[in-house]
Amino acid sequence: MSSEAPQFEWIRKGWLLPAMVVVFGIWFLTRPPKKPDSLNVPLGVEQAAIVTYSGPPIAVAPYKWGVAVNVRIAGVTERPGARIYDVRYIVNRGGIFDLQDYLAAPDGKRLEGLPSFKFTGDPKLSKELDARIQETEKMRVEVGGHYYATLAALGAVWIVWLLLLIFYKRPKRAAEAAPALLKPTLAELLRAALAQLESGALDADGKARLEMLFLRRSREELALAGLPMSVALDAIGRSEKTAQPLRQLQHWLHHRASPVKREEIAAALAPFTVEPHTSEPAAQP
Repeated sequence: MSSEAPQFEWIRKGWLLPAMVVVFGIWFLTRPPKKPDSLNVPLGVEQAAIVTYSGPPIAVAPYKWGVAVNVRIAGVTERPGARIYDVRYIVNRGGIFDLQDYLAAPDGKRLEGLPSFKFTGDPKLSKELDARIQETEKMRVEVGGHYYATLAALGAVWIVWLLLLIFYKRPKRAAEAAPALLKPTLAELLRAALAQLESGALDADGKARLEMLFLRRSREELALAGLPMSVALDAIGRSEKTAQPLRQLQHWLHHRASPVKREEIAAALAPFTVEPHTSEPAAQP
Protein backbone atom coordinates (compact mmCIF):
# COMPACT_ATOMS: atom_id res chain seq x y z
CA MET A 1 0.00 0.00 0.00
CA SER A 2 1.03 3.65 -0.61
CA SER A 3 2.16 5.70 2.38
CA GLU A 4 0.65 9.03 1.06
CA ALA A 5 -2.00 10.80 3.15
CA PRO A 6 -5.59 9.86 2.24
CA GLN A 7 -6.62 13.54 1.79
CA PHE A 8 -4.58 13.78 -1.44
CA GLU A 9 -6.09 10.71 -2.95
CA TRP A 10 -8.79 12.70 -4.88
CA ILE A 11 -5.98 14.52 -6.75
CA ARG A 12 -4.70 11.24 -8.15
CA LYS A 13 -8.20 10.34 -9.25
CA GLY A 14 -8.49 13.37 -11.62
CA TRP A 15 -10.87 15.51 -9.57
CA LEU A 16 -8.63 18.60 -9.50
CA LEU A 17 -9.75 20.08 -12.85
CA PRO A 18 -13.52 19.76 -12.20
CA ALA A 19 -13.05 21.35 -8.79
CA MET A 20 -11.22 24.32 -10.29
CA VAL A 21 -13.96 24.82 -12.91
CA VAL A 22 -16.66 24.86 -10.21
CA VAL A 23 -14.74 27.36 -8.07
CA PHE A 24 -14.11 29.66 -11.09
CA GLY A 25 -17.76 29.51 -12.10
CA ILE A 26 -18.92 30.45 -8.62
CA TRP A 27 -16.48 33.39 -8.56
CA PHE A 28 -17.55 34.56 -12.02
CA LEU A 29 -21.24 34.49 -11.12
CA THR A 30 -20.86 36.15 -7.73
CA ARG A 31 -18.28 38.81 -8.62
CA PRO A 32 -19.43 42.45 -8.18
CA PRO A 33 -20.46 44.24 -11.39
CA LYS A 34 -17.81 46.32 -13.04
CA LYS A 35 -18.29 49.99 -12.45
CA PRO A 36 -18.80 51.97 -15.67
CA ASP A 37 -15.98 54.21 -16.72
CA SER A 38 -18.39 57.12 -17.36
CA LEU A 39 -20.22 59.53 -15.06
CA ASN A 40 -24.01 59.29 -14.80
CA VAL A 41 -25.65 62.72 -15.00
CA PRO A 42 -29.34 63.76 -15.08
CA LEU A 43 -30.84 65.25 -18.20
CA GLY A 44 -31.37 69.00 -18.41
CA VAL A 45 -29.14 69.86 -15.43
CA GLU A 46 -25.91 71.78 -16.01
CA GLN A 47 -22.75 69.92 -14.96
CA ALA A 48 -19.14 71.12 -14.56
CA ALA A 49 -15.87 69.57 -15.65
CA ILE A 50 -12.28 70.80 -15.21
CA VAL A 51 -10.09 70.19 -18.27
CA THR A 52 -6.31 70.75 -18.11
CA TYR A 53 -4.70 71.01 -21.55
CA SER A 54 -1.25 72.15 -22.60
CA GLY A 55 -1.98 72.41 -26.31
CA PRO A 56 -3.51 75.27 -28.27
CA PRO A 57 -6.53 77.15 -26.91
CA ILE A 58 -9.78 75.21 -26.65
CA ALA A 59 -13.10 76.43 -28.03
CA VAL A 60 -16.55 74.91 -28.17
CA ALA A 61 -17.29 73.02 -31.37
CA PRO A 62 -19.78 74.74 -33.70
CA TYR A 63 -23.39 74.22 -32.61
CA LYS A 64 -25.45 71.71 -34.55
CA TRP A 65 -29.21 71.42 -34.53
CA GLY A 66 -30.41 68.53 -32.35
CA VAL A 67 -27.05 68.10 -30.61
CA ALA A 68 -27.24 65.82 -27.59
CA VAL A 69 -24.97 67.94 -25.36
CA ASN A 70 -24.80 71.71 -24.98
CA VAL A 71 -21.34 72.90 -23.93
CA ARG A 72 -19.93 76.27 -22.85
CA ILE A 73 -16.60 77.39 -21.37
CA ALA A 74 -17.31 79.31 -18.17
CA GLY A 75 -13.73 80.34 -17.46
CA VAL A 76 -10.06 79.81 -18.32
CA THR A 77 -7.11 79.91 -15.90
CA GLU A 78 -3.59 80.35 -17.27
CA ARG A 79 -0.90 78.20 -15.66
CA PRO A 80 2.75 77.70 -16.69
CA GLY A 81 2.75 75.18 -19.55
CA ALA A 82 -1.02 74.55 -19.46
CA ARG A 83 -4.48 76.09 -19.31
CA ILE A 84 -7.26 75.03 -16.96
CA TYR A 85 -10.75 75.24 -18.47
CA ASP A 86 -13.98 75.38 -16.47
CA VAL A 87 -16.31 73.58 -18.89
CA ARG A 88 -20.08 73.45 -18.32
CA TYR A 89 -22.34 71.02 -20.18
CA ILE A 90 -26.00 69.97 -20.27
CA VAL A 91 -27.10 66.55 -21.53
CA ASN A 92 -30.32 66.62 -23.53
CA ARG A 93 -31.01 62.90 -24.05
CA GLY A 94 -29.97 59.52 -22.79
CA GLY A 95 -26.76 57.85 -23.96
CA ILE A 96 -22.98 57.81 -23.46
CA PHE A 97 -21.08 60.89 -24.62
CA ASP A 98 -17.51 62.15 -24.51
CA LEU A 99 -16.81 65.79 -23.73
CA GLN A 100 -13.83 65.92 -26.08
CA ASP A 101 -16.22 65.42 -29.03
CA TYR A 102 -17.74 68.84 -28.31
CA LEU A 103 -14.42 70.72 -27.96
CA ALA A 104 -12.17 71.87 -30.79
CA ALA A 105 -9.49 74.38 -31.73
CA PRO A 106 -10.59 77.98 -32.45
CA ASP A 107 -10.43 77.19 -36.19
CA GLY A 108 -12.75 74.18 -35.73
CA LYS A 109 -10.04 71.49 -36.13
CA ARG A 110 -9.88 68.49 -33.82
CA LEU A 111 -7.45 68.75 -30.92
CA GLU A 112 -4.80 66.08 -30.39
CA GLY A 113 -4.10 64.80 -26.91
CA LEU A 114 -7.25 66.20 -25.38
CA PRO A 115 -8.18 64.01 -22.39
CA SER A 116 -11.33 61.94 -22.64
CA PHE A 117 -14.21 62.70 -20.29
CA LYS A 118 -17.14 60.35 -20.73
CA PHE A 119 -20.55 60.74 -19.15
CA THR A 120 -23.93 59.08 -19.46
CA GLY A 121 -27.25 60.89 -19.71
CA ASP A 122 -29.49 59.02 -17.31
CA PRO A 123 -33.28 59.72 -17.54
CA LYS A 124 -33.77 57.84 -14.27
CA LEU A 125 -31.64 60.36 -12.41
CA SER A 126 -33.72 63.14 -13.98
CA LYS A 127 -36.93 61.66 -12.53
CA GLU A 128 -35.32 61.36 -9.12
CA LEU A 129 -34.17 64.97 -9.41
CA ASP A 130 -37.72 66.12 -10.21
CA ALA A 131 -38.94 64.33 -7.10
CA ARG A 132 -36.30 66.05 -4.98
CA ILE A 133 -37.24 69.44 -6.43
CA GLN A 134 -40.91 68.86 -5.64
CA GLU A 135 -40.06 67.85 -2.09
CA THR A 136 -38.04 71.02 -1.69
CA GLU A 137 -40.85 73.18 -3.04
CA LYS A 138 -43.33 71.65 -0.59
CA MET A 139 -41.23 72.72 2.37
CA ARG A 140 -42.79 75.59 4.31
CA VAL A 141 -41.02 78.33 6.16
CA GLU A 142 -42.47 78.36 9.63
CA VAL A 143 -42.80 81.79 11.24
CA GLY A 144 -43.05 81.76 15.00
CA GLY A 145 -44.81 84.10 17.37
CA HIS A 146 -48.36 83.39 16.06
CA TYR A 147 -47.63 85.60 13.06
CA TYR A 148 -50.54 84.48 10.88
CA ALA A 149 -53.04 84.53 13.76
CA THR A 150 -51.93 88.06 14.69
CA LEU A 151 -52.19 89.15 11.06
CA ALA A 152 -55.73 87.75 10.78
CA ALA A 153 -56.79 89.45 14.04
CA LEU A 154 -55.42 92.82 12.90
CA GLY A 155 -57.24 92.44 9.58
CA ALA A 156 -60.54 91.73 11.37
CA VAL A 157 -60.06 94.75 13.69
CA TRP A 158 -59.33 96.97 10.69
CA ILE A 159 -62.50 95.83 8.90
CA VAL A 160 -64.65 96.45 12.03
CA TRP A 161 -63.08 99.90 12.47
CA LEU A 162 -63.78 100.75 8.83
CA LEU A 163 -67.43 99.67 9.14
CA LEU A 164 -67.82 101.79 12.27
CA LEU A 165 -66.44 104.81 10.44
CA ILE A 166 -68.91 104.30 7.61
CA PHE A 167 -72.11 103.39 9.45
CA TYR A 168 -71.85 104.47 13.14
CA LYS A 169 -74.08 107.48 13.92
CA ARG A 170 -74.67 108.02 10.27
CA PRO A 171 -77.69 110.27 9.76
CA LYS A 172 -80.59 108.37 8.38
CA ARG A 173 -81.97 109.40 5.08
CA ALA A 174 -85.03 111.56 5.55
CA ALA A 175 -88.17 109.75 4.64
CA GLU A 176 -89.95 111.17 1.67
CA ALA A 177 -92.88 113.23 2.75
CA ALA A 178 -96.19 111.71 1.85
CA PRO A 179 -98.04 113.77 -0.70
CA ALA A 180 -100.41 116.09 1.09
CA LEU A 181 -104.02 115.25 0.57
CA LEU A 182 -105.90 118.11 -1.01
CA LYS A 183 -108.62 119.26 1.31
CA PRO A 184 -111.96 119.98 -0.30
CA THR A 185 -112.74 123.65 -0.65
CA LEU A 186 -115.73 125.34 0.99
CA ALA A 187 -117.43 125.51 -2.40
CA GLU A 188 -117.03 121.76 -2.88
CA LEU A 189 -118.35 121.01 0.63
CA LEU A 190 -121.31 123.29 0.08
CA ARG A 191 -122.01 121.65 -3.26
CA ALA A 192 -122.07 118.20 -1.61
CA ALA A 193 -124.42 119.43 1.11
CA LEU A 194 -126.80 120.88 -1.48
CA ALA A 195 -126.78 117.56 -3.32
CA GLN A 196 -127.97 115.88 -0.12
CA LEU A 197 -130.58 118.61 0.30
CA GLU A 198 -132.00 118.07 -3.17
CA SER A 199 -132.11 114.29 -2.70
CA GLY A 200 -133.91 114.63 0.64
CA ALA A 201 -131.13 112.88 2.58
CA LEU A 202 -130.19 115.89 4.70
CA ASP A 203 -130.85 115.24 8.42
CA ALA A 204 -130.69 117.65 11.36
CA ASP A 205 -126.92 117.49 11.62
CA GLY A 206 -126.67 117.98 7.90
CA LYS A 207 -128.84 121.08 8.09
CA ALA A 208 -126.66 122.60 10.82
CA ARG A 209 -123.61 121.79 8.75
CA LEU A 210 -125.25 123.41 5.70
CA GLU A 211 -125.76 126.67 7.63
CA MET A 212 -122.16 126.62 8.90
CA LEU A 213 -120.79 126.03 5.40
CA PHE A 214 -122.84 128.90 3.97
CA LEU A 215 -121.59 131.31 6.64
CA ARG A 216 -117.97 130.32 6.07
CA ARG A 217 -118.40 130.54 2.32
CA SER A 218 -119.99 133.99 2.70
CA ARG A 219 -117.05 135.20 4.83
CA GLU A 220 -114.74 133.94 2.11
CA GLU A 221 -116.81 135.62 -0.60
CA LEU A 222 -116.89 138.96 1.26
CA ALA A 223 -113.25 138.72 2.41
CA LEU A 224 -114.22 138.68 6.09
CA ALA A 225 -111.94 135.88 7.20
CA GLY A 226 -109.93 138.07 9.60
CA LEU A 227 -112.97 139.46 11.48
CA PRO A 228 -114.69 137.97 14.52
CA MET A 229 -117.77 135.89 13.79
CA SER A 230 -120.17 138.43 15.36
CA VAL A 231 -118.88 141.23 13.16
CA ALA A 232 -118.76 138.96 10.10
CA LEU A 233 -122.32 137.76 10.69
CA ASP A 234 -123.59 141.38 10.80
CA ALA A 235 -121.72 142.15 7.52
CA ILE A 236 -123.21 139.05 5.85
CA GLY A 237 -126.74 140.12 6.92
CA ARG A 238 -126.26 143.61 5.43
CA SER A 239 -124.59 142.55 2.16
CA GLU A 240 -126.78 142.60 -0.96
CA LYS A 241 -125.09 139.42 -2.16
CA THR A 242 -125.58 137.30 0.96
CA ALA A 243 -128.42 138.89 2.96
CA GLN A 244 -131.37 137.37 1.06
CA PRO A 245 -129.94 133.78 0.84
CA LEU A 246 -129.11 133.93 4.59
CA ARG A 247 -132.65 135.01 5.54
CA GLN A 248 -134.19 132.24 3.41
CA LEU A 249 -131.88 129.59 4.86
CA GLN A 250 -132.47 130.63 8.48
CA HIS A 251 -136.27 130.84 8.01
CA TRP A 252 -136.29 127.35 6.44
CA LEU A 253 -134.07 125.91 9.17
CA HIS A 254 -135.61 127.46 12.27
CA HIS A 255 -139.35 127.69 11.43
CA ARG A 256 -141.36 124.52 11.15
CA ALA A 257 -144.14 126.11 9.11
CA SER A 258 -141.77 127.94 6.79
CA PRO A 259 -143.17 128.28 3.27
CA VAL A 260 -139.67 128.21 1.84
CA LYS A 261 -139.01 125.02 -0.04
CA ARG A 262 -135.77 123.14 -0.22
CA GLU A 263 -135.57 123.69 -3.97
CA GLU A 264 -135.60 127.44 -3.32
CA ILE A 265 -132.79 127.03 -0.79
CA ALA A 266 -130.74 125.00 -3.30
CA ALA A 267 -131.28 127.68 -5.97
CA ALA A 268 -130.38 130.52 -3.58
CA LEU A 269 -127.17 128.87 -2.41
CA ALA A 270 -126.10 127.53 -5.83
CA PRO A 271 -124.06 130.64 -6.75
CA PHE A 272 -121.86 130.07 -3.69
CA THR A 273 -120.84 126.58 -4.90
CA VAL A 274 -118.67 128.22 -7.56
CA GLU A 275 -114.98 128.58 -6.66
CA PRO A 276 -114.04 132.20 -5.97
CA HIS A 277 -111.93 133.84 -8.65
CA THR A 278 -108.38 134.70 -7.57
CA SER A 279 -106.83 137.75 -9.13
CA GLU A 280 -103.86 136.78 -11.31
CA PRO A 281 -100.70 138.94 -11.19
CA ALA A 282 -100.14 141.14 -14.20
CA ALA A 283 -97.68 139.79 -16.73
CA GLN A 284 -94.24 141.29 -16.47
CA PRO A 285 -93.16 143.19 -19.57
